[in-house]
Amino acid sequence: MNVDVLIVGAGTSGLAAGIASAKNGCGTVCVLERNPEPGRKFLLSGSGQCNITHSGSIADFLNHYGDTKKARFVQPALWAFDNIAVTHFFERRGVPILQREDGKIFPKSLKSEELLKILVAELNDQGGLLQTETVVENITKTNAGFLLAANHGEFHTKKLILATGGQSYPSTGSRGDGFRFAVRLGHHLVEPKPVLTPLIVRNYFFAGLSGISFWSDKIEVYRNGKRVKSGQGDILLTHRGLSGPGILDLSRDIKPNDELRVSIIKPEEFTPEVFAGKKTLKNALQRFGIAERFLVQILNSLPTAPDQPATETNRETRKKIEWALTGYPFIVERLGDWNEAMATGGGVVLEEVNRKTMESRIVPDLYFCGELLDIDGNTGGYNIQFALSSGFLAGNSLRNYS
Repeated sequence: MNVDVLIVGAGTSGLAAGIASAKNGCGTVCVLERNPEPGRKFLLSGSGQCNITHSGSIADFLNHYGDTKKARFVQPALWAFDNIAVTHFFERRGVPILQREDGKIFPKSLKSEELLKILVAELNDQGGLLQTETVVENITKTNAGFLLAANHGEFHTKKLILATGGQSYPSTGSRGDGFRFAVRLGHHLVEPKPVLTPLIVRNYFFAGLSGISFWSDKIEVYRNGKRVKSGQGDILLTHRGLSGPGILDLSRDIKPNDELRVSIIKPEEFTPEVFAGKKTLKNALQRFGIAERFLVQILNSLPTAPDQPATETNRETRKKIEWALTGYPFIVERLGDWNEAMATGGGVVLEEVNRKTMESRIVPDLYFCGELLDIDGNTGGYNIQFALSSGFLAGNSLRNYS
């Protein structure tokens, strides 16, 4: 099969790239997908509800991709197709949008399949082709473009966009094929690793409290006694350790054996007046809004009797309680694996890709977009936003192609 533009991967970024390429009149545009249906990972996003982007200034998005180098890289894509453009894209096609108080934006139906249908329909409306159950096995650069060997035969194309995703949730087809293709074509990788992943905690004391969540104003990561990172956010207790946005967003910077010190209350809230009156210690401390079962387990871990009179708590015990509530320590046994990670850290080295077009600086007519690049955003819609933005930028970069 001979085509003008070939996109490998019919996930979020691949469908966006296909739509933009076809809309720009780039000739025959074909999107290949290894699964029987496109967008399998997209359907899982946000537990199936699909947090597509975030509200507020697009400039604020730059603070949610890890470091300044990555912020600089994502800027042209985000500016070219920002969060307002994403919202309008779906609204103009009949999808009501819901914006939550925390700024996260979803389809009002809270059904990711509604958005996926729009992307596939738009690809078809623009004249793009979608071919599923097509597994690309090898890619070779030729004088005329690229030769792709697949399970259903060979494809010849002048322009190639790789949008295969990363390695998280491998059951959806994200098996790292794009990394292998990129290396064979001369690119280098930052070693891929699971990110946006829960933490498994050593000697975990709260296994029976799975499902309890709380806001932490300060989450500090210590390595060899030195603080290496800090953040804040909602924390979810699981049966093995910690999850929730506050943990997931920090996971890219966490390693096994790191110590997390988690504030359950602010230090300034812990005053001598807490222990005044005739209440039990447990009841006195409930002024902080801590779930009772969680509070009891914290006290038991010190160990301190939850039902003792608060006024009889000695100075040493008060110090232990203050230490626990303002910086409870958790030792990381390991991070969640590829089956638990929501995204992939690492990927194609950014210096080898033109951030203004998504075109390779090493191989002409080769483009990258989405999770295949060394870009991973925080929870809250930042990864889907970049996938859409980078896909549309790659496709739009072919505007002058004939």
